[in-house]
Parts: sequence; C-alpha cells; structure tokens
Amino acid sequence: MNVLFATQGRYGGRIAEYVAANRPQGWEILRLPLPRSLPVVIDDPDEVLPVEIPSADLLVSLHESAGAAELIPDIARRSGAVAVLAAVDDRAACPRGLENQIGKRLGALGVAFAFARPLCGFDGGPHPLLSAFAERFGRPRMRIDADGDRVGRVTVERDCPCGAGRFVAKVLPGTRLSEAADVGALRHHHHPCMASMEVDPELSDTLMHLSGYIFRAAIDEGLRRK
Repeated sequence: MNVLFATQGRYGGRIAEYVAANRPQGWEILRLPLPRSLPVVIDDPDEVLPVEIPSADLLVSLHESAGAAELIPDIARRSGAVAVLAAVDDRAACPRGLENQIGKRLGALGVAFAFARPLCGFDGGPHPLLSAFAERFGRPRMRIDADGDRVGRVTVERDCPCGAGRFVAKVLPGTRLSEAADVGALRHHHHPCMASMEVDPELSDTLMHLSGYIFRAAIDEGLRRK
C-alpha cells in the first residue's frame, strides 16, 4: 500500500516520520509538503501544488489550515488515491461546512473518505485501506499487567499515528493502578500533538481534551484486560 502524507508543518511532518519508521512490510510512505501560508479560497490549485504528485492508494491529509484542507480532493485526484483520511485536529482548519464540501467532492470522484476528529480517535472504515491504516495506527489500544497495586508491563497493541501510545506506555510502569488513567491522560499532553486547545463548538470542549479522554479510556480498557 502506498500512503501519501500531505503535511503543512512540523506536527504533520512528525506523524509522517513516525509512521514511516514503524510501517508494516509492504507499505511505502510518500510525502507531499504544502506551503505554510495558503489563501482560504484557492481558485487555481496549479498555483500551489507541484506539477508531479506521487501516485498513492491512500491519502492522509494533515492540513493545518482551511486552504490546505480545500486541496484534499485535488490531491486525491492527481495522486490516484482511492481513499482519504483527513485529520480534524483543529476545527478552524476544517470547519464543518468545509468538511461537507470536501466530502461531496470526494464522493463525486468515487473516493472513500473519513474525517477523524481527532486523528488518534480513528477506528477505521468505510474502505479496507482506511481500516488497514487504523488497525496499525488508530485509536490506541494497550494491555496493562499489574505488579501488586502498581502498573507492571505495558504492551502497546495499537499505537496512534503520532506515537503518543508508546510515549504514554513508557511512563506508566510503577504508577499506582488507581492513578494510571489520570497519569496517562496528563502525560499524553506532554507529547507533540496537532489537536487544538480551542473549544470545538460541537463538543463544547477542546480536541486536545478529547484526545486525553481517548487515552484515559484506552488505559482503563487495558487495565480491565490485564
């Protein structure tokens, strides 16, 4: 599977690097860096996109502005991608109205798509390539063994695309079992993250906090499976 990462800054770049370093056999990771500064409305994609875009099966858009998000259908079409995973880690970079417009354009192209809000909450679907990506880099899943009343060995069964799962797993051993979820959710915030600290109007909370809740749930589930 050829996976093309369209990135617009250092956070997206880190994610692409992490996936490239930990990809399964048979995956090729390709990159398309986009300009940091883009207009909100792009009349001619040729003015900002390179002449040649790598061929890909799956496009992962790690846009950090609405202008970059608007380019998703054009990049998908030019790369030949049959599925798109678009990270919604900041509603300012992909408002609901723009998300709907992008979805309609991708649907007209026959491209399957998923908008992950936030990226570490993605569970897969509606296309086999999206599920294959999520099975390797999706919502974190771990197994936590107890050592008395403290955390013993932590096995990351599925990491998220940014690597925060492994980061959190390293700090949990030795933590009291009763405090593990709190400690993990807190330490998650110390890892570089694209999720915004601005309140998402649909959630009445921030996507950074939602990401923390996802890790709290993963730790609680890991403790139940010990």
